[in-house]
Amino acid sequence: MTSVVRRGLPMKWSHGLACGAALAWLPGYSLLAGVLMLPLIVVYLTDRSRDQDLVRMMLPYEFAALMHPLHILWNEDGSLEAAISLLLMPETVMIGWCAAGAGWLVLEMALISAKLIRQYKARSKKAEIATRLKELHEEWAEDTSSSEIQPSA
Repeated sequence: MTSVVRRGLPMKWSHGLACGAALAWLPGYSLLAGVLMLPLIVVYLTDRSRDQDLVRMMLPYEFAALMHPLHILWNEDGSLEAAISLLLMPETVMIGWCAAGAGWLVLEMALISAKLIRQYKARSKKAEIATRLKELHEEWAEDTSSSEIQPSA
């Protein structure tokens, strides 16, 4: 177990160094990306039940929502003031967070759809087996009644 922890530790250090470097050299981009990806970060830190499938599903939606604000920030030379002014516009944050919500919704709907399809297939298979059992029961009931009549004749 300690070898697993030791392998994960350098990865956390590298993430920390990358975040620190981004904050130092690109504070505007880091602030904008950090605030817009806040739902993703919260899910990453709290949801361990699905092996981070939810985070992987939310990520493309979040990146799509980040493109326009990052483009605007790029045109403003990536300044911290431009990032703050973008974040003070409510539609920027709402679009980013709703995109994360859309990723969550798509995953949940896919899981529900898969479950419903599996249940439908199981019910149809059960009905098929029940029909076949009924046919076999009727067939064997006819054979039993005809065999009982023949010896008496």
